[in-house]
Amino acid sequence: MPQQLVQNIFSDRSSLVLRRLLEEPEEKWTTLDFVSLGVSKGLASEVLARAEALGYVERVRKGPKSYSRLIRKEKLLKDWQTNYSFQKNLQTYYYYPNADFLKVVAQYLKGKKTHYVLTLFSASRLIETYVKDTRQFLYLDLERAEFFPFLKEMEMQIGLLKLVKGGNVCFAMPYYRSSVFRDSRKLKSYPAVSNLQLYLDLMGFPPSGPEEAENLLPYFKKKGISFG
Repeated sequence: MPQQLVQNIFSDRSSLVLRRLLEEPEEKWTTLDFVSLGVSKGLASEVLARAEALGYVERVRKGPKSYSRLIRKEKLLKDWQTNYSFQKNLQTYYYYPNADFLKVVAQYLKGKKTHYVLTLFSASRLIETYVKDTRQFLYLDLERAEFFPFLKEMEMQIGLLKLVKGGNVCFAMPYYRSSVFRDSRKLKSYPAVSNLQLYLDLMGFPPSGPEEAENLLPYFKKKGISFG
């Protein structure tokens, strides 16, 4: 019986395999290598089979010495951009009138023992500013049912304003919940998404996000990661 292929290779859990492939594109992988990420051998096998069918990986079958390796990184990234946009995240906008937002919200969330990470221009401007977009973008580590009640309380506590339309602060719950917080790192003392997630979020945030991502390509390359 032919192996069943996972339908959406870019879904939350399946993407854990893709992220690992992109982290070490020269490595040779077996299904066991992904178990430590919380991916079952069965799911890893399905994702690799689908990735082979789509032309991203080569699967070398040598019995116990079988392995898979990434062979078309650029195609994988291009297709990922087609299948993902920042709109996939549950999100809402507020207006904050002062210039101390990051300091205030970081202190508030620390008091609430709630994890967060910066993304889009909030993260990219801590690396290098190119697009002049002063909005703030944060992922919050909350359960879906907690998201809006939590924000309602925060609204009153730190002076957020809910407008009829628009705002300068965006709070979001990540579509990629399995990796966004796990893969986070510090940028100038603030937690931020990984380089890969930052790239995906920017590329999926037209019209100015892709321009910002292109400007960061030299930075990514210096860090040993190439998206171009």
